[in-house]
Amino acid sequence: MKYQKLLKEGIEKKELSLTQISFRLAKKDICLDKSVLSKLQNGKLPPARDEINIALAEILDIDIVTFRLAAAKEILPKALFDLIKTAG
Repeated sequence: MKYQKLLKEGIEKKELSLTQISFRLAKKDICLDKSVLSKLQNGKLPPARDEINIALAEILDIDIVTFRLAAAKEILPKALFDLIKTAG
């Protein structure tokens, strides 16, 4: 599943506003504006860095492994992602 779809579904399932998510991230010492969250969920930005994805997965009850893998799959070149996948 695509990163943005996982993020969007997680937000809808938890019924949190982007502002609420931004505040919860701030409690984890992660500064991420609601406008950036909007761009992430709409695919206008590439997936966030791993530290942010871990926090988002915790806040939104998204399977952390699936979410991190979806982000990596979109960021890493296919050959590198496949190499890592087969090595693990």
